[in-house]
Amino acid sequence: MPTDPNPSLAPHSTSESFPAEIAQALATGLGNFSLRELLALILNSLSQAERQAYLAGAPTDKGNGSYARSLKRGSIPLHIDVPRTRGGSFRPRLLPPPYQRDDPEETQALLLNLLASCRSLNAAKAALHKMGLAASEEELEDVAHNFIEELELQNTRPLDPDLLALFLDAQFVEVREGDRLRPACIYLVIGLGRDGKKRVLASLFRLGRENLEEWKNVLRGLIERGLRRVLLVVHDDFSGLRPITHSLFPQADVQLCIVHLQRHARSHLLKTEATEFNQRIRALQAAWNAEVAATQFEDLCQRFESRSPSFIHEIRKKREPYLAFLNYPDAIRRSLSTTNVVEAINGQLEIMRRNSGGYFHSEETLKLKLGLAVSQLETGRWRRVASSVQNALDQFNAIFQSRFENEESLCLQTQNS
Repeated sequence: MPTDPNPSLAPHSTSESFPAEIAQALATGLGNFSLRELLALILNSLSQAERQAYLAGAPTDKGNGSYARSLKRGSIPLHIDVPRTRGGSFRPRLLPPPYQRDDPEETQALLLNLLASCRSLNAAKAALHKMGLAASEEELEDVAHNFIEELELQNTRPLDPDLLALFLDAQFVEVREGDRLRPACIYLVIGLGRDGKKRVLASLFRLGRENLEEWKNVLRGLIERGLRRVLLVVHDDFSGLRPITHSLFPQADVQLCIVHLQRHARSHLLKTEATEFNQRIRALQAAWNAEVAATQFEDLCQRFESRSPSFIHEIRKKREPYLAFLNYPDAIRRSLSTTNVVEAINGQLEIMRRNSGGYFHSEETLKLKLGLAVSQLETGRWRRVASSVQNALDQFNAIFQSRFENEESLCLQTQNS
């Protein structure tokens, strides 16, 4: 996504801007559901870090799991896990008094600011100091680094060998380094498991623009971590990426993102023509079957060929990967035609970028924000299977079995004979 053309490196204001920043965050799409999820995540992480600091100074005591507790932050109900110790003398200082579910209004404002608009780790530390949640600088560092460490673990954990789909996309950002801004890229891979759940498989930050060599490393890394069989890979038409995908996952279908195609049309056609082009694409997405869609696609190409011959020539060659989603169940086709699932993370990062002045203030800050965005989804709405996926899951798995497991059975029979 584009960033501000002339980003300023001037520091932001202090706590006087908290209400405006919170209002902006809410206005740009963070509804109560998202706030509830991420607030609970932050409170759980703070409590764990506080217990670690307590146990470091109390060698005779030990951790003893946690218990569920309901709280409220203003009108937002939260369910958190409160860590405890065997000795029973530990209690996180962020909690209200026993049997009280609400904290003072000042604490609510600071939590919301931490969630929505901390521009750096130092700003987060300042907010936590005001909350009185930490007794030392080391404890504050632990809170911030919990998210970064979890992000790094996520990029190295073993993977399930079988996935229904992979969604790939890259997000352009700018990171402050000294007195200048450096371009950087976040490579994101979301997996759709055979159980229907979405999981972030890779979220890697690299300095520089998006490039093919980094995508090779990302995809090879997935294979090294155990991934073997994928039914469908969805990504944009980044130059050279499709052949690499085919070489690493030769039995997978490749779907080129329809939304990226619509964006390209705006740069190759006049405004009114691009509008018509995109209307035809949307109609094509609702086509009854692949044969009907292929006819509509050819009609579209003929309609605009005289206006932009090179553009139409390129997309005509890629008709098959643009229409691969039509080979899958009706209930899930539209979500398989784009990389929009990755936008769930990119959208959160974009809000954080804007609230930070159009750029990220350090590599560490960017990793922290990325870790927050990923954790919010995986502990929030991605914990449940989406209804559209659930409705198509049996069909989707049947296609997987037909392509891979039946083929392996035939190979074994051939070898035995």
